[in-house]
Amino acid sequence: MTPATVFVMTHESSPNRVMKSISIIALELCRSLGRAGFTVVRVHPNHMDHGLGSRYCSKVEVCPDLYQSGVALRDHLVALGSRYHGPKVLIPASDDCASFVAEHHDALSAQFRVLGPSWSVMNNLANKKLQYEAAWKLGISTPETYFPERREELERLLPTLSNYPYIIKPLVAQKWRLSKVQQVTQGRKAIRANDAQSLMESYELVSSIDRDVMVQEVIGGRDDRLLTYIAYLNEQSEPLGFCTRKKLRQSPIDFGYCTMTVSCRDRVVEELSLKLLQALEFHGICGVEWKVDPKTGEYRLIEVNPRAMNTLGIARASGVDIPVIAVTDKLGHPVSDPPRMGREGVMWVSATRDLSPARTLHRRGELRILDWVGSVARADVHAVFDLHDLGPFVLFFADSVRGIARGRFKKLLEPFRRREEERP
Repeated sequence: MTPATVFVMTHESSPNRVMKSISIIALELCRSLGRAGFTVVRVHPNHMDHGLGSRYCSKVEVCPDLYQSGVALRDHLVALGSRYHGPKVLIPASDDCASFVAEHHDALSAQFRVLGPSWSVMNNLANKKLQYEAAWKLGISTPETYFPERREELERLLPTLSNYPYIIKPLVAQKWRLSKVQQVTQGRKAIRANDAQSLMESYELVSSIDRDVMVQEVIGGRDDRLLTYIAYLNEQSEPLGFCTRKKLRQSPIDFGYCTMTVSCRDRVVEELSLKLLQALEFHGICGVEWKVDPKTGEYRLIEVNPRAMNTLGIARASGVDIPVIAVTDKLGHPVSDPPRMGREGVMWVSATRDLSPARTLHRRGELRILDWVGSVARADVHAVFDLHDLGPFVLFFADSVRGIARGRFKKLLEPFRRREEERP
């Protein structure tokens, strides 16, 4: 029998990038599936990704950029699939790719077993307004949230807002990951406003580049009140494997990307997540994030991520190898007695990204340096570093050093540049 090939699809958000990036999601998918004996092919618009240096990446297929031509990318993928023999599974490894694959689900299904839902399902998940409306119908609690479509709507809303601070977030998350948008948002997932004036100013700033935003109450409490259900659901929306994890730190603190997390067990998170996902008829790998309100003890939905997450590796380390379970199921093989939940207390860390929140907490007197070093040393799994797959880490580290050196060199030259500009 011809062995199965798994295609892990990513994109490039910055076409003019000088330094390479790294897709932690794609890297974890490659490592998990490669170790299980699958042939893994990375599909990416260029070679500007450190994860392509993984020993578990059998081949790199350069594809068109989905932001330049979705049709060209669709046709390229269909042609690509025809060149490979045997069973083929396609896995999107970003929000952008998940939406793209769902939109072209029928065409791609002619060549691949697509690991993800069709557009009829994805449409209710890619947009947070539709996510929340689905949750409200089920009686699921969310933070106080509004969806103003223009300045006038926000002005009418301001007198009714009393639970400051509020944040402004995108309805479609991947929009704020584009380089042109990050220049305005400064890389933030959300913009915080402590009063009506700053809320209006922030809205005017953001709406100039993205009008599809939401205004949301900030649920207080530390980051460890944030819990995420990571799972794979089959085509009948049945969970074949899942893991719940609790955030320990994120960057930026309060509204950022997870940098350290630990596996745990929370039956409320499991039950509410499954209730929502099954109502939406979801199929695929996902992450559903909740926050426990310190005032009421209620579990409030933050968001549904309808694709694999950066912290997917914590599931494998806790005994639930979600990518392998997902691909095995897509190939039509039985997943015998799947582990519903791995062991608790498994730690995942992205050490380089964890430096920033650690510094902030240290300045506040909330984290000692030795305690931070110890927490990183105790981690069971790292986002990039892996003794059995050092290539991505070596490339990532070398590029980071070059970037730091380049930045310092520019600072050294800055006074001379100013003098040149000031000359008559």
